[in-house]
Amino acid sequence: MILSVIIISGLLASVACRELYEPEITDIDHQFLVVEGFLEVGGNNTSEIKVSRTMPIYFNEPNRPEVNATVRIEGSSSGSWVMRPSQPGTYILDDFLPENQRYQVRIQTNRGEYLSEEITPIATPEDLELGFTSRPGYVSIYASTTGNESAKYFIWEFKEDWEFRSPFQNYYFFDIASNSVMTTPFNQIVERCYLNYESSNIILESSERFQNQRISRREIQRIDTLSEKLGERYSILVKQRGLDRGAFEFWDAMRKNSDEIGGIFSPMPSIIGTNIRNVSNPNEPVIGYISAGKTVEKRMYIDKRDLSGWATRIEDYRFCSLDTVTPMDYQDMYVIAGLVPVIPICEGAVCVTYLAAPASCTDCRQRGNQFPPDFWEPYDHTTP
Repeated sequence: MILSVIIISGLLASVACRELYEPEITDIDHQFLVVEGFLEVGGNNTSEIKVSRTMPIYFNEPNRPEVNATVRIEGSSSGSWVMRPSQPGTYILDDFLPENQRYQVRIQTNRGEYLSEEITPIATPEDLELGFTSRPGYVSIYASTTGNESAKYFIWEFKEDWEFRSPFQNYYFFDIASNSVMTTPFNQIVERCYLNYESSNIILESSERFQNQRISRREIQRIDTLSEKLGERYSILVKQRGLDRGAFEFWDAMRKNSDEIGGIFSPMPSIIGTNIRNVSNPNEPVIGYISAGKTVEKRMYIDKRDLSGWATRIEDYRFCSLDTVTPMDYQDMYVIAGLVPVIPICEGAVCVTYLAAPASCTDCRQRGNQFPPDFWEPYDHTTP
């Protein structure tokens, strides 16, 4: 946020004159409160609120979480819930929150008390549909839904999980004690591993822009050709949330600051709306927005057989190659160089020479997790 202000100042100065302008960077540490959260009503998911403080631009820390805060949810008709910390600066609630009332969030910190405006939960339409289209150079993953009078504004987020393989398999290993190559026990062979990615992109849309409020094929993610994500099997979990107009305008302003990197026409942080205030000092800047409603989730899988001619390239394996290792080289190549036997070269029934590769090219666990996620559905890899 502070970086955006500095960039804007520099750009405005460059418009006024062509001389080099070097803006003065203040060393004042304001430590303004930053709040982001969503209250899950109706018992669908866990409510989560993240609380942190702003930092000067010269700080090397990735963030400054607000620890030891007390975060309380207060119902307009009944109920009060204290959120528990799950990690520094993140507070969660697993309890049931009724849908038919408004809420306020009260945050007590060592620098003051903050209170949100009353938040009306938005009932998110449940007709979320996912699909994908293969285009030259990329695959586009999209979401479709229909808005209504109470839910016109939407935000999406997603998490990806994918399966991958190393170029060579660990069917053999070198046994130092016997100075020989042994067959890897079946239960120790790792053929596939898994990676994941959680998006931080701000993906928004308003159904007011479309006929019958039908949002059709809003792109959620684009995966470029050669990406390893679609090399074996890919899963994407999309979360859809309805927003009120204030929340939509807040996230749209944040998106513009992020996408345009603080262009001269981007909204400055000081004029981005918020629904949280300092109780004793309402003029203190607070950054963030808290919404409430029901999150709708849907998962989709894409298998490599669903994409004709998809080519995959994993940069970490780009230079993987095989070297010939004879018995006289066992100690040097297997012990000192750390190679792993991959393919035996045999003369009759005797196999003592092997084509070997670095361990990083044979053990996918060095890049990912060997165990599939809990939700991973069975998949027949032998079916073309």
